[in-house]
Amino acid sequence: MDGIVVGIDGSENSLDALRWAASEASAHGCALHAVSTYSTPIMSTGYELAVVDPADLEAAAVAALEAAVDTVRSEGLLEGVTVDVLAVEGHAGERLISMSEGAHQLVVGSRGRGGFMGLLLGSVTSYVVNHAACPVTVVRPPADG
Repeated sequence: MDGIVVGIDGSENSLDALRWAASEASAHGCALHAVSTYSTPIMSTGYELAVVDPADLEAAAVAALEAAVDTVRSEGLLEGVTVDVLAVEGHAGERLISMSEGAHQLVVGSRGRGGFMGLLLGSVTSYVVNHAACPVTVVRPPADG
């Protein structure tokens, strides 16, 4: 995938990552690929299985991505940038790694937690930093102050 790939998970930190990626895409005249992942849950009541329709999950992920892109576009950060939104089923880290093939850069947000909680909550970021096929930028939240 050519251009810049940015992972979006609906958090404010991923919106900051989208802003950063948009600025980079604009500065370098390349495409921006906003990516979100979803998983199809299977729920059991003990007697029967209920499966959520994957098309509904994909539609919700696309709607959330489009809302994030619209927010950044309204801030003037996407002028002249070709943006596509991609909602894909699967593990976020694995999907972002596969999309890093041929990309100029992969951008992800950081939840900004350190120590033990950072190990648990930053697993996708850690995974892509260690396995991506292109340079990775981790956008940290602004410092309080």
